[in-house]
Parts: sequence; C-alpha cells; structure tokens
Amino acid sequence: MSSTSPVRRRLSNALPFIGAALLLAYFVKSTDLKAVGRALEHADALAFCITTVVATVLIWLYDSLCLVWLVRQTLGHRGSPQGARLRDLAPIKASSYVLNILNYHAASLGMAWLIGRRKGVSFLESAGALALMSYIDLVAVAAMVVVGLWVAPDVLAQNAALQTWLQVVTAAIFCVALIAMLALQSSWQVPVLVRLRQLSVLRPLAAMKPFAMLQGVVLRLGIVLAYTAAAYLIMQAFAMEPKLGRMLVVMPILTVVGTIPISVAGIGTTQVLMRMLYAPFLTANQDTAVIDAFSSSMIVGYITCRMIVAAPFLRSTLAELKGRTETV
Repeated sequence: MSSTSPVRRRLSNALPFIGAALLLAYFVKSTDLKAVGRALEHADALAFCITTVVATVLIWLYDSLCLVWLVRQTLGHRGSPQGARLRDLAPIKASSYVLNILNYHAASLGMAWLIGRRKGVSFLESAGALALMSYIDLVAVAAMVVVGLWVAPDVLAQNAALQTWLQVVTAAIFCVALIAMLALQSSWQVPVLVRLRQLSVLRPLAAMKPFAMLQGVVLRLGIVLAYTAAAYLIMQAFAMEPKLGRMLVVMPILTVVGTIPISVAGIGTTQVLMRMLYAPFLTANQDTAVIDAFSSSMIVGYITCRMIVAAPFLRSTLAELKGRTETV
C-alpha cells in the first residue's frame, strides 16, 4: 500500500495540470484565434488595464482585512497579541498569490505556517483557521447561487445537468455548515464533542460563534461582489452589454465551478462555461470570440497584477518559510 501512495499523490498533484491542458486544448481548438485577435484590437486597453489593476489592489487589501478579522476571531485569544495586524498579514496574502497559481492548498499551508509562527500558535490551529475561511467562502458563494437560481431560473434553463449539480453541491455545503455549527459551536457538553472542540485543527471553528460566522459570510460576499463589478467594467471595455442582475447570478456559479480542482488557477473550466453564461451580453455584431478574448485577457491580467503585488514581499516571505531571519 505504501508503494502506491506516492503514485497516487503524484497523480493527485498532476490532475490540475492535466485538466488545464485538456481544457485549454479544447478551448484553443474551438476558438477562432483570428476573431479573438480582432476583438482584442478593438477593446479599450486603457479601461481594461485600469480596471484590472485597481480591482487587484483593492481586493488584495480587502482580502487582507478579512484575514485580520479571521485571525482575531479564531486565534485572537491565543498565542501572541501581535501577528494579527494588517501590516503583518497583507504581505502574507500577497505572497500566497504566487503559490496559488500552481496549487491552492500549498498556498494555504504556506500562509498557515507563517500566521502560526507570527501568532505563536500551532500550525494545525492556524491551518484550521484558514480552512474555516475557505469554508465561509463556500457558504457565501453557495448562498448567492441559491438566491440567483431562485431569482433567475432561466440562466441555466438549457443546462439541467449543471443546475442539478449546483443544487446538490450547495445543499451539501449548507448541511455540513449546519452540522458543524450544531456540533462544535453549540454549548452541548457531549464528551465526544468536547474532545473534538479541543483538537487544534477544530479549535478555530469551535471558537467562532454563529453570529460571527454570519458576519464572515457577509464579509466574504464583498469579494464576489468586487469581482462582479470588475468583470462588468471589463466587459464594457470589450464593447459587450452586461446586465448587472444576471451578473450577480452568473458570477457565483463561475466561482463554484472554478473551485473544482481539475485545472490550474481555474484556466479552462470557467472560460468554457463563460461562452454559455455570457452569450446574452453580446451585441448583434459580436460572436463568441469576444467572450474568449474577454475571459482569457481577464485571467492573464489578474495573474500578472497579482505577481506584481506579490513581488515586493516575496523575498522576505520565502526566506521566512525557509526558516531564515532576514533583516530589512
């Protein structure tokens, strides 16, 4: 069994790259590259660049503030009183963008190690706090998906399979969240639950009260809304005609699909789905190539801007990850 474990691990690590390669191959083969080139030529490059840069910086700062809130809610009563300031956590968040391109879990583990080291708590405890943030993200997005499908069921009327899959996934997310709240955040003194609450990895979840969980969901909705607003403006730069109401329905769906671990940085999965979901935003003289140009440039633009945001902090963060102390 131990001989197969490394093989399975390698396959698991390679799956996102394989998925991205297959999806990109399909995407490129089904794309009119000349038409995409023309769409890029006619786009408002200045508006695109300004929107992408401003959105990246604002979302980074907002995300960092959410991280400050999380650490104070879950780890604030433990370890050092330092290590939970914006100036401590914003560089960690920025540096995580580099690892996040290749492996989301590697980025989360790196952040957890640094936060735990600076806060003076165990790695498992800080990892549990970041896992809780990821789950709050899922609950927030799932809530938007449910509301969106209820308000505008016609968005996925021609894709019953995807609609069913989303309903199953969102129901599972809510069920797990409810069970966790009842089991770990309640005052029930059942011996098994008491022992679970004392586990390092579950201690952050047990420390957060239900009202704080709701507050976290509202906070994280701001991230989705920020990306929605940026996508709306970028579409206008490509002369598309987005409808804000439909955007509020579509963006959470794309976010849920983009979290499926079958590609790198969501490349391929969301691009293919955007062709269907964003088709109503095309004008009479536009075709799918405009959506392809929009989606590809937006993904590349965000990755580029994130690398620029990460650059000033990357050296010191990597040095700290390697266990060295670097003087500035």
